[in-house]
Amino acid sequence: MYPEVRVYADPFEGLTVQLTELRGLIKIVPPLIDADRERRWTEIGERPSDGEDGEVIEVYGAEAGSEEGWGFADFGRTIRVAAVVFAWAVFQDYLARELKKRYLSYDLSEAPALAVLVKDDVRNWDRRFDQIKKRYRDFGGVALDKLPSWDHILHAQELRNALVHNQGQYTRKYLETKLAYRPTKDDLHGFTPPGTDAGLIDHEVIPLSLTLADAVITQLLAAATEVREAIDRT
Repeated sequence: MYPEVRVYADPFEGLTVQLTELRGLIKIVPPLIDADRERRWTEIGERPSDGEDGEVIEVYGAEAGSEEGWGFADFGRTIRVAAVVFAWAVFQDYLARELKKRYLSYDLSEAPALAVLVKDDVRNWDRRFDQIKKRYRDFGGVALDKLPSWDHILHAQELRNALVHNQGQYTRKYLETKLAYRPTKDDLHGFTPPGTDAGLIDHEVIPLSLTLADAVITQLLAAATEVREAIDRT
């Protein structure tokens, strides 16, 4: 499954639509889930009891079932994780589509060997962000790492990597980004945060609040805007 950037004639329009909808998703859906849980809890508590039904919490958990974590699964975080991961996929796909559209729109039917090389290089862009960065410099003279948004891009990338590959726990690369979010006492349920970053790696989950997730998505949209403006200036 690919981001829907590819179905838009203008990749930037596709990016804008999808990132905007992701921002709506993380704001709208978790409160709806919480409201439904509250409704279920209230309804169970108001049922006539014959004295054998058990405590409200037992009935609530049984009716919710394992798919809902017995009524207490942190679906809000699950939705935020999915939104950040998908936002990065959309952003990377946007960069790849824009790069191809601006600099590789050539008819290579009479140069099949070159066409194969171009196809193989473009295929790598789906997996390797570093290759995209290199090609922006090579083809368009656009240095992504010189853009004002570069720190935001790196933060989003390493946050995504930690969420996908490290079960959402801190990684060394994430903590090396300038914008890495470091936990507070509240994030760690009242415990004092470890004295060094090393204590967080592979040990503590990155707190992914609504504020942080929304900021990451918003910053990716701003970064994409800067990329397009940089291309237009070349």
